[in-house]
Amino acid sequence: MILPDFILKSRQNQIWTESGLDTLKECLDKKHFKSYPYPIEYRYNSRGFRDAEWPDDIEQLQNAIWCVGDSFTVGQGSPLEHTWPYILQQQTGRRTINVSLDGASNKWIARKIKRIAELAPKIIIAQWSYIHRSELDDDEKSDEDRRLSHHDDKLNNKEWWETLIDQVHDIERSKKQTRVIHSFVPNFADDADILVKWEKIKGTTWPDLPNNLTEFNNLPDSVVDELTNFFKLYTTFENYYKLNDGLEYIPEIQVLDRARDGFHYDRLTAQTFVGCVTELLGRSR
Repeated sequence: MILPDFILKSRQNQIWTESGLDTLKECLDKKHFKSYPYPIEYRYNSRGFRDAEWPDDIEQLQNAIWCVGDSFTVGQGSPLEHTWPYILQQQTGRRTINVSLDGASNKWIARKIKRIAELAPKIIIAQWSYIHRSELDDDEKSDEDRRLSHHDDKLNNKEWWETLIDQVHDIERSKKQTRVIHSFVPNFADDADILVKWEKIKGTTWPDLPNNLTEFNNLPDSVVDELTNFFKLYTTFENYYKLNDGLEYIPEIQVLDRARDGFHYDRLTAQTFVGCVTELLGRSR
């Protein structure tokens, strides 16, 4: 078996009708959950991923588009046909390989990308998860059991995330045949972490972070500029990308619809995301 360590044991050959937040008990909006019009089935392949069986042929795997992420890539709360890897496969006519796990951290995503890169695939799309997540270093445990909701590293969340990006970018530079496109789950930056940083750096005349759009609009222009620059740095990390030549990324997309669980996005947002991906793929590097 190619990539024999890519196994989610708890999901191998399973068929579920609910998963994680996508249950009546755990969902964010029970009314929305009950009125959701599409049937949902989580059908996992022999490796435990929500995907068809993977090819055993190296060339086919190299030509496939590898989609790596967390529950947004799994398509939590949506039918398979509404997920962005599925839509991307339909629109490009190229096989996609879905490597995703609900609750996955960026450390898990980076770890998987490093292994995938050993196959020298042409395209990997990383949809980075929330920056506060991590995983245990105990490789004797399954991927499912290694998940942590918060990391305990001494680095702050932004610096920790950047180290992972650098590791992936180093792989891309060393394996020039592999193209990595970076993207993000909605609101992937940790709001609490942002608040702590703002309190540390703000000047004596700076305001508290605004709680809503009305408060933001009432701020002086100079303060708005400060806040805008701050959020560009700590929320989208756009400045980080601009300083690193060769990094291709898709900015955070606007959420247009909700999946059954009321948290994840659904087909319209996935289609918008895929449109951004295909547009980027159409450009030369």
